[in-house]
Amino acid sequence: MLNIEPATQADVPALARVFVHCWRDAYHGIVADEILDALDAANEERRWGALVAEHRVLVARDHGVALGMVRIGADDSNPARGHVFSLYVDPLASGAGVGRELLGRACDELVAEGFSTATLWVFSANERALRFYRTAGWTETGRTRVEPEWQALELELATELR
Repeated sequence: MLNIEPATQADVPALARVFVHCWRDAYHGIVADEILDALDAANEERRWGALVAEHRVLVARDHGVALGMVRIGADDSNPARGHVFSLYVDPLASGAGVGRELLGRACDELVAEGFSTATLWVFSANERALRFYRTAGWTETGRTRVEPEWQALELELATELR
């Protein structure tokens, strides 16, 4: 049974593991291999520890095992909008509906916080993620970016929250 709840510091090692697995599984050919190869579990644990302490992170568990997470809050470029900063599902749980459940819960939480629209960024070459978000009703805004640390083109998507 899938359970989604706020992440705690006890979840951080599992969140770091899911993050590294996701990036190494999904982003070959999108992000440079040397960036993916440099991902370090200990560094990711420190980073996710800070994210859990400072942001709203929800974790999806099945029988106590963390399968994915989503980080949400106000959009940095427009605080009147909600934002999905990241959504990751362990590749071993891919296709089981975990991402759909996490995204739905994230949108519900953003509505509860008073947001009527939300945005997110996705790598333009990540066709699977683009299909996932488009199926969920997200559309491109026309804004793009390339973050120096990832060196890959991203597209901004937005949706009306219900």
